[in-house]
Amino acid sequence: MIKQILSEEFRRMQKLAGIITEDEEANDEQKLKDILKADYATFVTKLGANINDPKFIETIKSIADENPIKTSDIAAKVKELKPTQNEIDVDKSLKFPLTNVPSAAAYLKGGAVSVDGKNIVTGGGGKFIIDGHHRWSQVYCINPEASITAMDISNITNPVDGLKSAQLGIVGDTGKIDIATVTGDNLLKMGEDALIAYVKKTITPEVIDEFKKYNKGDNAEDIAAYIWKNVQQMQQNNQPVAPKAPRGIMPQTDDAPNWVSDAPVPLTIK
Repeated sequence: MIKQILSEEFRRMQKLAGIITEDEEANDEQKLKDILKADYATFVTKLGANINDPKFIETIKSIADENPIKTSDIAAKVKELKPTQNEIDVDKSLKFPLTNVPSAAAYLKGGAVSVDGKNIVTGGGGKFIIDGHHRWSQVYCINPEASITAMDISNITNPVDGLKSAQLGIVGDTGKIDIATVTGDNLLKMGEDALIAYVKKTITPEVIDEFKKYNKGDNAEDIAAYIWKNVQQMQQNNQPVAPKAPRGIMPQTDDAPNWVSDAPVPLTIK
């Protein structure tokens, strides 16, 4: 409430000072509404084209004050989540738990897992992933019966709206859009031979010992076969939902600590 009052007062002062006019404010709001109508990839492109306009950034903040997202902390079952990203780099997903004993132990133990002490971002009550695909996939591959801690946007039920809302929040917070890339094999399409070869060359003896404790294999070959079964399950049951976007245009919320405060609900913006 205080943030909204301050934002409204700031815009009132801008108008009084002649920095923005009523027409300019209306134009910025209409511009944002028009951008939101675009498909997700076009939306990101158009949003990026306006990030150097302070008035446009302030419009995002103002609309977010009027139409805020609602969030709650949940523990989502990894095998029930759907990705919205169509690329998951096997190295960014599996290298850490295959070489780090505490991580492997935590995932194998199960329950509500917090990867690197961070929540992923989900929407619709833990139905789809907005940000945190690699953290989700690494838990899934090691233990598909586990849950993962998440911050869920509870008042957004459409994946595309969830991604757009997060990107608007990031731009409102930082004034930029960060780009990430996938360079390794895509876990969502990777074949059995490639996955098994990757696990065998990556897993450390110490992590093998951890898998032994949970009866998931006595050697690298057995553990690779176990992980492949989990990857198969992911590929069969957890393929991406729309917009099935490449990683480069996905929200990177870790780089925008206050993005939630500047993220509006797109459907409420008429």
